[in-house]
Amino acid sequence: MRLKQKIILLNIGTLLIMLIVLGIIISNITDNYNLNTRLQYLQGQSEYAATYIEQYVMNKSRSFFDVPALMESNAGYLAEFLERTVNGRVQIYYGNSLLGDSEDIIDQNTAIRPEVAQTFQKNSAYFISQGPNRTFYYAAPVVIGNKYTYSVAFIYSLAETDKMKKNTIQMFVITGIIASMIVLLVGTAISNMIIYPIKSLHRATKQFSKGNLNSRADVFTKDEVGELSLTFNAMADNIHEMITKLNYEQEKQKNFFDNFTHEIRTPLTTILGYTDLLWKTNDEEVKDRSLFHIDSEGKRMLKMVESLLELSKLKKFDLELNKQTTDIKRLLEEVCDSMHYKARRYNISFRLKLEPVVYIVDPDMFKQLVINIIDNSIKYSKSEFIDITLSSADKLKLVIEDYGCGIDPKNLESIFEPYYKVDKSRNSKIEGWGLGLSIVKEIVSKHNGYINLSSVLKGGTKIEIIL
Repeated sequence: MRLKQKIILLNIGTLLIMLIVLGIIISNITDNYNLNTRLQYLQGQSEYAATYIEQYVMNKSRSFFDVPALMESNAGYLAEFLERTVNGRVQIYYGNSLLGDSEDIIDQNTAIRPEVAQTFQKNSAYFISQGPNRTFYYAAPVVIGNKYTYSVAFIYSLAETDKMKKNTIQMFVITGIIASMIVLLVGTAISNMIIYPIKSLHRATKQFSKGNLNSRADVFTKDEVGELSLTFNAMADNIHEMITKLNYEQEKQKNFFDNFTHEIRTPLTTILGYTDLLWKTNDEEVKDRSLFHIDSEGKRMLKMVESLLELSKLKKFDLELNKQTTDIKRLLEEVCDSMHYKARRYNISFRLKLEPVVYIVDPDMFKQLVINIIDNSIKYSKSEFIDITLSSADKLKLVIEDYGCGIDPKNLESIFEPYYKVDKSRNSKIEGWGLGLSIVKEIVSKHNGYINLSSVLKGGTKIEIIL
């Protein structure tokens, strides 16, 4: 066999091997990435579903004793409603009983799937069926009023993911056939010229297969090998751009749902606190004040839910502001009034020094900003007083200062990071996911302002916000 023929056969063999390896790796990477993206999506939908079910039942029930009957009568409707959001089959369980199925196939004798069984211990779980038509099963607990635990299960077809995997394999098979034909037809005349470019392409594909998505082939000629290199580079650019965009969108979506879940807890806590107060007091002034704050926080929570539904339709997860001229002094007084009873439980008093200031802000976001800071001071500072000072010269300046335990200097740099808690062991029994101050920082940034935090261990903490 002649050397040129050996080179041609070697090149064909090498090219086919590289394409097969690259196809398998990229197919597996893409499939794993799609499955992980689907998992993240269903996790987010489960959080939304749990919130929606709880709010739906709590709004319709007059007491906790009505919850089982309401869930049993409305489970079918809830499953059908959530199916339109998730785009997949939805089931609702209570223990071993299937209460509702979006496909109207309810068989009480059906065996409980393993992922649903995990929710009985308040754990989320999933599994993926194997075979030609894979299905993603995901289940999560739904706790209503810390008393009743239900389960919501998603049955999501992976037909599109399987189709993408099949198309990827077919693409590499076709690419391999075409590339082999090109090498066979033109390799006899230019075999010596294509050796070096093929080595370059081999190095690039090897790096790419190892996860170096910035690896590209050098183009030395304008022949078929050069064109192949350009095709590979274009494909690599497209894959790299696609993965970058998917990661960016996934991160935006995750941050949005984390922030929303955190923010909706505050109005719920306020509403429940004033509801509890209404049961215990006969003071008409206290009742009026409680009803005012329940109404105010309920409307604010409704706006949050409406915003979430609108953003879900648009698939847009950025924090948008609705700026308007706002009486900042009055806003701060309302916040302090709404948090007065919580502060009193911690033996904390507010000392206000507020100048009349009118400024253009998003009132709901700015209110949430103040609530997050004050809430942190109440829960963690162990201070007797919280001083709140508002002033305005050229810029709005808000200072919130306590005189409690303070923060260790080594933790100051990380205090605004999401999910960060200064002392996890100490705060394990205190509500909060470590998102409050990260949201504060984001809101201030959206208002084109900046925030300064200073603290002395056992001497207190001071937060300055300047817009």
